Amino acid sequence: MTTTFIPFTRINGLSNRRRYPIIGRIRLGIRVLGKNGWNPVETPYFVVPKEVQQVYGEKPVELDVMFPSNNPDLIFPQSLRWYGNSLGLKCIGNKKQAQRLNERTFKFEPRECPCDLLERGECSERAQLLVILPKISMAGLYQIDVGSSNSMIDINSYFDWMNTHIGRFAMIQLKLRRVPRQMVHKGQPRTHYPLTLRFDDSAADVGELKKNNEAILAKLASIEVQEPDDTNPAIDPQATTVLEHDLPKALSLNGDVSDHAESAMSQLPNTSIPARPEERADHSPSAAPGTPAAPPMTDPQKRRILRKAKEAGLAEDLILAKIHHLTKQEASGLISQLDRQDCSFFGAAAPATAPESDALEPKANDMANRHPDPMTDGQPETIGDGSGFDQPADPPFLPNTEGVEF
Repeated sequence: MTTTFIPFTRINGLSNRRRYPIIGRIRLGIRVLGKNGWNPVETPYFVVPKEVQQVYGEKPVELDVMFPSNNPDLIFPQSLRWYGNSLGLKCIGNKKQAQRLNERTFKFEPRECPCDLLERGECSERAQLLVILPKISMAGLYQIDVGSSNSMIDINSYFDWMNTHIGRFAMIQLKLRRVPRQMVHKGQPRTHYPLTLRFDDSAADVGELKKNNEAILAKLASIEVQEPDDTNPAIDPQATTVLEHDLPKALSLNGDVSDHAESAMSQLPNTSIPARPEERADHSPSAAPGTPAAPPMTDPQKRRILRKAKEAGLAEDLILAKIHHLTKQEASGLISQLDRQDCSFFGAAAPATAPESDALEPKANDMANRHPDPMTDGQPETIGDGSGFDQPADPPFLPNTEGVEF
């Protein structure tokens, strides 16, 4: 009797699954570092990585996008989210039910939603838009974190419009734009830049697209996407950071200071724009009227201060914020101080890295950066960096996000 060997090369329910990866991030704002700490500021353009800048320019206001699925739950998930002072997610809900992290067991537990955190502004509406940039790469998705209810309503509405008139929005090239819109917050008019989608092709193109609906939707039915990164937007370590006096230039689209830049400056808490070294005169008691400005800190001095301060465990952004105004003489004095291992100039700044003894301690939040998902439980994790609960209880530079919508 002979037996036929059947090779087992595929696993039912696993080998047939297909998942799109996330290959980049696009942001809708920047972080500003001033004397009062970090503050998020909305930009009138997309903050894009270098590979996107090479095609669309440094500050694009319009991108060509496509969606890999016709399921909004996959490519535009929306929820109420609370992060607290941690890098990772602590609670997620839908205004009916929520999953809250138990910080003793590090497991998510069900609870009612909403709660008083929403009323206090600590919990907020958040969404993650996942798009293909066909002019950049078809190899994966770019993630755009959205905190604007207007953007959510407009994009949801456009998905419905596309389904009604074409039968799908998946794998159709659309324009994603940032369009200025006047809004009122606490009685004050402000300009925001919510996201809008537009289909710019003709009626004849619509007819051609409809012919392929059935085949395309059948192919995309089983598509999954990588779970989006769920980093606290107020602490996002990869966000573009500028110093306070550079904010007008950072918000400008054409080189001129815009009304949006002036509005953003006025909304920063107790804003006081420090003068650049070359712009400020020596105001010491011994300085006579008409005394020329003291020479600014030199590049070699700046590099040495950075190296010394970073060796002491200080964050580079904080160092730059503290030393940007120094004169050559002041920088020389600071270098001597740092040579004596005296970092008092930088105040009670938190070290950029944890002490070595902490490195041997196990991370307590392996589950903190994700919410339960039966589709991915048991699969390798693709989000979070496991540092959600290593943040101090009261970070010295936790941004104030009240009234910021982007």
